[in-house]
Amino acid sequence: MAKEKKINKSNDLSFEQHLDRAKDIITKLESGNCNLDELLSKYKDGIESLNFCSDKLNEFENKIKIIKDSSKIDMEEIQ
Repeated sequence: MAKEKKINKSNDLSFEQHLDRAKDIITKLESGNCNLDELLSKYKDGIESLNFCSDKLNEFENKIKIIKDSSKIDMEEIQ
C-alpha cells in the first residue's frame, strides 16, 4: 500500500517537477554517496520520473499534431 501512495503522489507532480526530480536523482547517483539499497530505490524513482516526462511529451506532441492538422484545414478553407 505504501508503494501505491508513492506512485499516486509522484503522479501529482508536474512535468517540470518530475524533470527536476530526475536531475536531482542523477546528481545523487553520480555522487557515489548512495548505498546499494538507496541506489536501487533512486534508480527506480528516476526511471519513473523519466517515463512520466516521456509520456507527457508524447501526449503534447499528439495534441500539437491535432491542432496543426485542424489549422491546416482552416487555412485551406480560407484560400
